[in-house]
Amino acid sequence: MNNKQIIIAICLAFSQMIWAQNESDNLGVQEVQITDFFIPEIPVSSKIESIPTLKDTIQTSHRINFYPLTKPYDGKLALEPIKAAKIKGQSVPKIHRAYVYGGVGNMSMPTSRFYYNSDRDRKIIYGLELGYVESYSKIKSSFTKLQKVSAAFRETDFALYAKTDTDFGVLSAYASRMGRQYQAYGYDPQIYNLEESLSQQYWGYSSLSLSLQSKETDKNKLRYHTKLFTYDLNEFTENSIVWSLNLKQSVNEHDYSLGISLDYDVNNHSNKYRFADSLSKETIFRLTPSLSKEIYGGVLDVGLDLMSVDTRDSASVSISIFPAVNYSYIFSPNYLKASIGIRGSLEDNSYWTLSQINPFILNALPHDGGSLTIVNSKTIYDAYVGLSTYLGYKLQLFAECSYARVLDMPFFELDNLSSYKNKFLVGYDDVNHLHSHATIQWQISEKSKIDLTVDYHQYKTDSLQSFAYKPSFKTHLKAQYNIGDKILPHIEFFTSINRSHNDNTSSALELKNIIDFNVFLEYVYNSNISAYFKGYNLIGGYQIWEHYPVLGPKVFFGLSFKL
Repeated sequence: MNNKQIIIAICLAFSQMIWAQNESDNLGVQEVQITDFFIPEIPVSSKIESIPTLKDTIQTSHRINFYPLTKPYDGKLALEPIKAAKIKGQSVPKIHRAYVYGGVGNMSMPTSRFYYNSDRDRKIIYGLELGYVESYSKIKSSFTKLQKVSAAFRETDFALYAKTDTDFGVLSAYASRMGRQYQAYGYDPQIYNLEESLSQQYWGYSSLSLSLQSKETDKNKLRYHTKLFTYDLNEFTENSIVWSLNLKQSVNEHDYSLGISLDYDVNNHSNKYRFADSLSKETIFRLTPSLSKEIYGGVLDVGLDLMSVDTRDSASVSISIFPAVNYSYIFSPNYLKASIGIRGSLEDNSYWTLSQINPFILNALPHDGGSLTIVNSKTIYDAYVGLSTYLGYKLQLFAECSYARVLDMPFFELDNLSSYKNKFLVGYDDVNHLHSHATIQWQISEKSKIDLTVDYHQYKTDSLQSFAYKPSFKTHLKAQYNIGDKILPHIEFFTSINRSHNDNTSSALELKNIIDFNVFLEYVYNSNISAYFKGYNLIGGYQIWEHYPVLGPKVFFGLSFKL
């Protein structure tokens, strides 16, 4: 039997077992009752792999190359052309190397100044400054109007400076010498018939400064500025050496800074002038870390001033910590800025600083009959609020009010024990000091400007019942105007009110209020030559220091040349 016959036999056998439904067959009716809704459930999906992988024997490259088209894109925007600007035909202003100034007046004869600067395109920039003023004026004595005394003075100035740009920073050097010689004319000529050599008051200031500042402008990188300063007063009468280092850097939007300084004072090394042994030396070490951060829309500066002081008259070392906290906030885009904070400091009083305020203090000369007591002043705290804003068109205001506690604030008083009763000593007292200050700057136009400064002081002393030379109210008004770039006048008006304070009228020191003004006028002949007229203390009639009438009115005429 072949395969075909076997397959046919199997099919006939299975055909006998198959049947179908006939029309007479009755399947019946089946009822199904649904008791609940059918809610399908979808199983939670799960990842087979976090990163899908392609299992293929063929790898494709997705690198796409872009090529610029040489044909410009045809835009549909039509631009209106701008008219060409005209350059005004002006010559480049000349930079003058030298400036010479001189003149004469009723109380200054002669007056001269000279300046020289090197070319600014050189690697090293240097300059020289010289000045000389001398006067042989006499003034009516405050003791008797029938006799005049010599109020002569001489001032000499010399300064030399240089600056260069190196790979590691900007290096600067400055050396100066200032000589000040006055006649101490506040003596009674009816009692003392003094030679000029005996009434001379001499101050010679010599200084040298070296500084190095980094050129880095990125706030995220370290910036530094170090300086070495030294001075000599009256040829080894008083000397000081000061070194300082300031570091700044920003990290994570925080501005950090650190200041370090060392001040070493040496006195009593002169063979001509002798100080008390207690004034031989003083060492001050200072550390000032600070942090600046933006917070609540403003800038918060937090720091402190840590000082170690080895005083002149003590073998022990004192440690002082002064606060330095300030918060500034800008209220409007038109620049309305307010600030509040607290600060403190130590003021290093010395013959150098005090003599520049009052040149008639005791100078430790043999004929002075004494020397000063030098004490440093400490501002324990100074709480303040400030405001800076634009009041209108080119009108700017800055105001601040502060309240401070100051220990050993210096006060000047006439020393009746000095040889000729014409020198001042310095006394000290602890003071609560209220100070309000305001400055208004009004730029009326490109050729006119007005500046006004107002100060109010209130001193509450612990011990002193009367004191002078610290006025309650001071003002200074300065107005400038440019008339055709040819005539340049400006005027200064100043006042100093309530200069004497006393609680005990029997020992009151009465000083007149100061109300005075100065006038200056410059006539520009050309870019090289100018003429000057100056008038100082045109009202006069007051004493700046007791028994020292002001030198005024003073009139001066001068010329200047640019070379």
